[in-house]
Amino acid sequence: MRAMVLKEYGAPLVLERRPVPEPGPGEAVIRVRACGLCGTDLKIRAGKLPGTRVPVTMGHEPAGEVVSVGPGAEGIEVGDRVLAHFYVTCGRCEFCRTNRESICRDIVGRVGFELDGGYADYLRLPAGSFLRLAPGISFEQGAILGDAVGTAYHALLRRGGLAPGETALVMGVGGVGLHVIQVARAMGARTVAVDRVPAKLDLAKKIGADHLVQYDKRYEQQVMDVLGGDRPHVIVETVGTPETVEANIRLLRAGGRLVIVGYLPGSTFQVDPLAALLDEVSILGSRACTKQDLRAVIDMVARGVVEPVITRRFALEEVNYAFDELAADRILGRAVVVP
Repeated sequence: MRAMVLKEYGAPLVLERRPVPEPGPGEAVIRVRACGLCGTDLKIRAGKLPGTRVPVTMGHEPAGEVVSVGPGAEGIEVGDRVLAHFYVTCGRCEFCRTNRESICRDIVGRVGFELDGGYADYLRLPAGSFLRLAPGISFEQGAILGDAVGTAYHALLRRGGLAPGETALVMGVGGVGLHVIQVARAMGARTVAVDRVPAKLDLAKKIGADHLVQYDKRYEQQVMDVLGGDRPHVIVETVGTPETVEANIRLLRAGGRLVIVGYLPGSTFQVDPLAALLDEVSILGSRACTKQDLRAVIDMVARGVVEPVITRRFALEEVNYAFDELAADRILGRAVVVP
């Protein structure tokens, strides 16, 4: 089989030929039909994320068809159409037992980070890592549910506690942000999309954002203007620079929640503790999603209330070119690699 392997941080991925993996006890192998492309891939390739390793086959948003199962593998059969949850966890710690496995304290590894991932023809994982796709959901759509859509759901509902009738603002309408807008609308919230790039705001409008704001020095006042003097209940921060995080902390209404999804490795931001105390604002980290979240978003997509936004497709051998396009900010929404 073919695999795109990161052998050295900062270097292009290398196309290798490898044997098709055989499933061991409790494992399954899928024929990868699509794998989402994510901004996190650029950080992995650059060696900016702790815990990653080289060599590794990258790609953490895979979907495909089950081609073989090992002895003792439960809940999965040959021919099943599935996506992969990219956290392989211990299943025993307090977080795994309470549906918070993305912060497992004894994690086995992350697909495409430390474990070989989906930029390959085939992928082997524990059978429990795979979730069945509902009929009508394509492999391409299913692939990006594993991160872009699942992360949006986790940030809004599980961490931000968004309620119907509230206002959700998303800072940055890239691959995750566009799905934040859709999930928030499906939950009955008013939405504000913020970005520097007009084309991204245009796409946000097409998928149903209630208000658009082009980010500049007047950002905070612009948001209050479009909201009639109001402020957001929940802000999902997908950019993660000190400038945007600090602006969004100031922008929150009393009792508001800032949910941090995006990050700039090594950066820090400042918080006025008195202001945070007086207004009881919450600053929350949000790490990917859980299997429970993925089941919920599979249902949302199956019912048509969320539509995965995929604008470009790349062949497996084009992954390095795809990374260049992503780094140059020339991809709207999400792109997928199709082996």
